[in-house]
This record gives sequence, structure tokens and C-alpha cells, in this order.
Amino acid sequence: MDDRELGQRVAYWRRRRGLTQQILADRLGRSVSWLRKVESGVRSADRLSILDSLCEALNVDLQALVGEEPVRSGTLCIDDAQVERVRDALERYPLDAGPGDLARLRRQVAYAWSAFEVADYDVMSQVLPETLENAQSTHVALGTEETARLLAEAYQITASTLRKLGEHSLSWLAGDRSMAAARQIGDLPLLAAAGFRIANALLSMGRAESALDMLTGLANRLSVDPDGEEQRAMYGHVLLQGAMAAASLGRHAVVRHLIGEAREAARSVGPGSNHFWLAFGPANVTAHEVGALVVLGEGGLAVEAATAADAEALARMRRERRASFLVDVARGYSQWGRRQDAVRTLLEAERIASREVRCRPLAQTVIADLLHRTRGPAPSDLVRLAARAGVRA
Repeated sequence: MDDRELGQRVAYWRRRRGLTQQILADRLGRSVSWLRKVESGVRSADRLSILDSLCEALNVDLQALVGEEPVRSGTLCIDDAQVERVRDALERYPLDAGPGDLARLRRQVAYAWSAFEVADYDVMSQVLPETLENAQSTHVALGTEETARLLAEAYQITASTLRKLGEHSLSWLAGDRSMAAARQIGDLPLLAAAGFRIANALLSMGRAESALDMLTGLANRLSVDPDGEEQRAMYGHVLLQGAMAAASLGRHAVVRHLIGEAREAARSVGPGSNHFWLAFGPANVTAHEVGALVVLGEGGLAVEAATAADAEALARMRRERRASFLVDVARGYSQWGRRQDAVRTLLEAERIASREVRCRPLAQTVIADLLHRTRGPAPSDLVRLAARAGVRA
């Protein structure tokens, strides 16, 4: 992010909080002239100490201020060699292959999805290269609709995993390859499953407008004569991803509209359904509503929405989704200034799916943010959590 864009975001959050330049400058211990230069992009504020002070004064977390997901900073769950293996597999375009092993490919894809659902990212990083290579070679060998579908799914698992682990450009590439495979069989929901992963990668790279445009187009296509529950579930999920993109752009009304439409779509999807391994339903709508409110910087409202949600329905969500939801709730508590509650919620997320907290750059940033904002000695449970997640105290 350049200085001009950062300055615009500082000005945006200042106005959102109802602060004058004088009040914010006083909170920061700076002059109004300094703040004006920052907001106009003439002076850089892109130093961690300054960003921490801005986050504290504006009552937002670092991701909300800078508008991008952090990139991978450690090797706790995926190392550089594993990333290169995945990159090599994505860059292959096999022109010939052996007889293909369809039964083995089915098992590999199902196992990868199962590992993703429990947020076992260290296992995912190990199995993805071989799964991709077998999916590519089997599709070349057999060239059936099923092999195209399995290939598209293998790319989708890869895209989702890489985005969670902070490898955004590779996530975009995997999503693009998935869309190419889905186009071969003309399956609209499968195409949308690839498309929203491309959009999520764009969003993670700070290209929220492009992501929202893509998701809006996908939703419009899916809304025309939705063919069965599978397509309705995909439609609802795309709406939720659109709400997250709109939240990154600060578009409150669009977020409310898309969440409302998704909630309506969830009513037509059977309980316990798991189409495209998305588990779309009322609980997932609530989880994304909380996530969108956090992105909007409305931490208090996010916590209220989470507290008012159906606890039993949330408890039935897959472990990866539940833990991710709790990370968002922790961000809400942190924005609200309730740091002890944020730490408690992170520990609960870690108990449900430890890798969702220890491996994800987003969760690691929440932990670092809590450490930086703690006055005096940090609580021992937060320090130990930081150590487990590879975050320097």
C-alpha cells in the first residue's frame, strides 16, 4: 500500500469515528500539520510504531487500517520448500500421462477436503503437491467429466489453503486453474466455486473492488433459475463473500443487503447440508456477518451479533469454520477494547482447531496486535499463545 492510499484510509477511519484532525492529532501526540500530510499522502506513516498508535487512537486493528490480509511470515505450518512444490505442481501442463488411477484420486481429494475441514494445514501442505499432480495426470489420461471435476476441486482446495496461509498470488493461480477445469464441463456451481476463490485471493491482495465486481457477476448468474439446492447454496455463499468484499470497501448498506439476501437463501437449504464442502446455512451466514462487521471496524456490533447467534448451530459447524469465526470474534473484542475477552476467545479457537490460530497470518496478526496494545507485562496465557503461534512477544 502506498502512502496516499494509507493516508486515505486514516482519514476514512477518523471520519468514521467522528474525530476532527485536531482531536486525532492530540491523541497521537502529533501536530495537525503532521496529520494533514499523512492523510494527503505527503508524509509516510508506514512504520509499525506509527501504525500501532493510529490503530489505538482510531480503535481499529491493523488489518482494518491497512485493508489487506498479512502475508506468510513464518514457516510454522508450511515452509518455503513446500510452497515451491505446490508452485511446481500448479505450473505443470502435462501433455501425456500413464493410465491414471481414478480411485486413488477420489481418495486423495476426499482426504484433502477432510483435512481442510479440521484446519490441519501442516498436513494439507504436505499432501497438496501429490494430489495436484495425480489430478492433472489422471485427467489427461482419462479426460472424463468426473476427472475434470476432481481436478477443479483439487485446485479449489489448494486455493483456499494457500489463501489461509498467506500465499495470495499462488491462491489466485490455483483458483484460475480451477475455473479452467470447471469450464470444460459447463457446471455453473463448480465454476462459481472456482470464481469466488479467485475473488477471495484478489481481496486478500487488496483488490476489493475487482473482487466485489467478480462476486456480483457470479451471484447474478446463479440467481437466474437456480437449479436445485446445490446451486442455491452456492448462490448464498457467493453473496457472503461479496459481503466481505463490500466490507473491505466500507460499504455498509451493501453489506447489510448481501447478508440479508444470503440469510434468505439459507432458509431454502436443508440443515446439515455440505454442498461443495461449504456447509452453507444460517450459522455460516452469522459467521460471515460477524466477519464483515469486524472488517468494517464495528467490533462491538460484531461481538453482539456473535453473542445473539444460535450457539448450538454454531457448535455444529466444521472445526475450521468455528475456529475462524472465533478469531473474528476475538478481533471484535480487541477493537472494542476488551483485550482479556479477545485472548480468551483466541484460546477457545485454538482448542477447537489449533492450526487455524497457529498457522494463519491473520490470527498471528491478531495475537501481535494484542501484545503491542497491552500496557505493562502481557498476560502469561497470551505470551504462551504467541510462542505457540511463532509470534514474537
